[in-house]
Amino acid sequence: MDNLFLGLAALFAVGMMVLMVKYAGFIHKQPKMEAERRENRDKNNQPPNDPS
Repeated sequence: MDNLFLGLAALFAVGMMVLMVKYAGFIHKQPKMEAERRENRDKNNQPPNDPS
């Protein structure tokens, strides 16, 4: 019974470490993704050049 709990605790710990690494990668990419989103929004919402 102790080995079962030890195994589950180890599995949980490894799973949490994997999730932390994935979350760290996601947080690291956020500024670049936001800059690209802003750039695309600015590019698509430019007023039309209408020489009168």
